[in-house]
Amino acid sequence: MAPTPESDVTVVGPSGSPPTSLKKVITTRQFVLMALGSSIGAGLLLSTGQALAAGGPVPLLIAFAVVGLAVWITMCDLGELSTNFPVKGSFYEFSVRFISPSWGFAMGWNYVMNFVFVVPFEIIVMIMCARYWNPDPSLTLYLVPVFILGLVVIYSFGARWFAEAENVFGLLKIIVIAIFVVTAILMLTAGVPSDSPLAGHMAYQSWRTDAFKNGAPGFFFVFMSAGMAYGGTEMLGLTAAECHRPRYVMSLASRLVAGRIALLYVLPVLMLGLVLKIDLSPDDATTNQDALISPFVLAVSQANLPVLPNLINAIIIVAIFSMANASIFAASRALQAISARGMGPRFCAVVRWDRPLGALAVVFVFSFLAFAKAAPHGDDVFLWLLSLASCSNYLTWSSICVAQVRCRLALARQGKVLDDPAAYRSPFGIAGSVLAIVIFAFGLTAQIAAAAKSPLPSPPPVESSFVGLIVVVVLWVGYMIYTRDSTLLVPLDQIELEFKAETPIAMNDTEMGNVPVQNVAS
Repeated sequence: MAPTPESDVTVVGPSGSPPTSLKKVITTRQFVLMALGSSIGAGLLLSTGQALAAGGPVPLLIAFAVVGLAVWITMCDLGELSTNFPVKGSFYEFSVRFISPSWGFAMGWNYVMNFVFVVPFEIIVMIMCARYWNPDPSLTLYLVPVFILGLVVIYSFGARWFAEAENVFGLLKIIVIAIFVVTAILMLTAGVPSDSPLAGHMAYQSWRTDAFKNGAPGFFFVFMSAGMAYGGTEMLGLTAAECHRPRYVMSLASRLVAGRIALLYVLPVLMLGLVLKIDLSPDDATTNQDALISPFVLAVSQANLPVLPNLINAIIIVAIFSMANASIFAASRALQAISARGMGPRFCAVVRWDRPLGALAVVFVFSFLAFAKAAPHGDDVFLWLLSLASCSNYLTWSSICVAQVRCRLALARQGKVLDDPAAYRSPFGIAGSVLAIVIFAFGLTAQIAAAAKSPLPSPPPVESSFVGLIVVVVLWVGYMIYTRDSTLLVPLDQIELEFKAETPIAMNDTEMGNVPVQNVAS
């Protein structure tokens, strides 16, 4: 009997073992709205202020445009892989199949650790935004439990209500960015009153001298902000596994991302550089009060419009809460997927009441790292977690692109073609993936170079910029030693190119069935 839309694909484990499946409860409408507004968080709404002060408006715009192009290519690659090889675990599984099991292990844990640490990072950012109203440092002790409790409440209702909450949060993000863009345009056209010192000297008027700041270190520094800002876009590959129509929604998402990047990232960054002039504190960039406030709030504050800065700051806190919410989803699902494959703790693979309870428990325990914000030099934690997340994102995106390249090369080597006219194909092909890999490699190198010669008056230790890379290398090499498998790359003629269902039960052929593969020679 064909499964109903509400059915789930159950992974049948050993006799008596707990279930390790997740129901398909997220609708196409929910997924589309998540593709538009989800994963917009602190990288865009807060860290752009420090990047603008350190690098200037033009490097910031260039970084967001260039990295945005590479992320779009990556999402097209992910759409191609997901529609032709729909699997649980998404890009982690693609790394295992198309690159090597050891690299897939490293990428799976890299992604888990990324979003495990992004959760306290986003909580810290919410506290920093709340300081706009009350700069009292003790605020951390009161707000951290409140934010964590709010996240627990959302996840107590399951994936369907997580998606509904993300839809609401996503719409709020779109609204706040639209309000900012409209306000910025009015400020540029003298449509609203401005403070007298700024009335005749908007930020764009100083671009001739301040478009680029701090030379090469300033230019390199902004790539850390861009790498963090776009992080989470790829989590749509994980979300699709709990959708009714995973192949269709991933194909749709890869097309929507282009508009999202242009309108919700590049455009507001351009407007921000035109209306806001901000400089690093000569004493300590991490304690400068302006560095702890969203640059979007600082920009609209110049318009002298009552209530607007407070309204935008409140919505930004909700938006960052949304990113913490999405990060818990990504971390718990990725941890559950790799654990179900035997590459993580067994208790993290268990699903009860359609919730990966073990994985969720681990993620929530790490969320209490946000209390570090109350410690001396607690603001330094912000930069450490920002660097870690940015490095992890660049590695994850690069891995997706490498998997797509090797998939196409394997098809050519084995003389096969994917014979499914409904499946999505990336319009950029191998050349686009190679370009994206080059951009990500430059972004990661720029982040390390900027840390070595930081434009910040009181920068964090240099090792914070590449600690994520070291962790991945240790995981990669460690897994090869543990399994005694030194395979760096799976030979192209040995890559499995036919999707095989992981379950013995019937599945909807249009959603999870085998992708037809024809041998050209036949």
